[in-house]
Amino acid sequence: MSAFKATHAVDIRTTPIPPEILEEIEAFESEAQRVATGEVSTDIFKPFRLQHGIYGQRQPGVQMVRIKIPFGGLTANQLRRIAEMAETYATGVGHVTTRQDIQLHFAELKNVGTIMRGLAEVDLTTREACANTVRNVTACHLAGVCPGEVFDVTAYAKTVALHLLRNPLNQSLPRKFKIAFSGCRHDCALTPIHDIGLLAAKTADGTIGFRMSVGGGLGSAPRIGQVLREFVPMHELIPTIEAVIKVFDTLGNRKNRHKARMKFVIDKLGFEEFKRRWEETYVGMGHARPDHGPIKLLEHQDEPVPLIMPAPVGAGAGNGNGAGGNGHPAQETAYQMWKRTNVITQKQAGYAAVIIKLPMGDLTSGQMRHVADLAEGYANGNLRTTINQNLIIRWVPASRLEALHADLAAQGLADPGAELVEDIIA
Repeated sequence: MSAFKATHAVDIRTTPIPPEILEEIEAFESEAQRVATGEVSTDIFKPFRLQHGIYGQRQPGVQMVRIKIPFGGLTANQLRRIAEMAETYATGVGHVTTRQDIQLHFAELKNVGTIMRGLAEVDLTTREACANTVRNVTACHLAGVCPGEVFDVTAYAKTVALHLLRNPLNQSLPRKFKIAFSGCRHDCALTPIHDIGLLAAKTADGTIGFRMSVGGGLGSAPRIGQVLREFVPMHELIPTIEAVIKVFDTLGNRKNRHKARMKFVIDKLGFEEFKRRWEETYVGMGHARPDHGPIKLLEHQDEPVPLIMPAPVGAGAGNGNGAGGNGHPAQETAYQMWKRTNVITQKQAGYAAVIIKLPMGDLTSGQMRHVADLAEGYANGNLRTTINQNLIIRWVPASRLEALHADLAAQGLADPGAELVEDIIA
């Protein structure tokens, strides 16, 4: 039976838009107006539009707005604003992507600037979610709560993402560029299929860093990334990434977009020569003598909800209901099945992470508001999108799982089978 109800509309908390961001949005609105009056052709406008995270659709006069969400991290407040933008200016549906972004479709160009302003007021942006740029930096949705992680990669993913955002190094690359972070050997973020993949590592003396692979990708010519550095110390993380991007920017194919990804640069040069070029660039960019200081991290808080009655370790938190020899009860209730497939026991005793399965990655504005309410009512008000196009609420007290399931079911959000949870735990 449901234990939580949102009894009133929740106000969206906003902050003033920084002047430089406001200037950027106004410039976009000015160019969009010139397109509308015929002063600028759509072909000339296209690269500018893409750099700001706006795709043209096949349908004339409407756009797809891609909201960039580093490491998939969202607050309930931000999700409510996305719901408002979707309902007012798009189709009333948000689409979670495989890069942990959220897209709004069928937005009229004249309203895109207004959407950008609304997002900026809650510290969200569409900038560089498209085009030949570093796309959204992804990370495992279990970072910080995964029982098997080496360390929480969240702050590092956030720091790298915001360091590269609007960075001159990242404005006109030969092709799109993708970076991912994972914290454990299971590698939920699939680092080997990225241009740069960063897997948490630790030396024998306890020093943390990353194993860096480069040149991965899917598409018509899939490649598994090769290891550029077995161990990147934290103080060398950003310089190492910048040098890889610089090599790609210099050597990438700008004539044939089908051969423009970094994997083709490595194919052409050979990996050893690519590595030599990277080392040369690293030194040339002024990083010959790293200061050996710690990386300056951006703040990220993901605090638990205080447990009123802490549950015993593992109590109520899925994955092991066991019966009949295969781990599955002979007759499961809807709640039991959901708990088995959509709930993960966190490494923090008494807490669980709950994955909300989204058919085709879609949820309505009403569902967004409901999930935002649940994230605040049952957890700490934070959510994450996943690369499998779902949402996850972490820090749910295990004793409240059944009530949360009922509240999700009321909005059609309690489908079992999310994220292949059993495989992840295994």
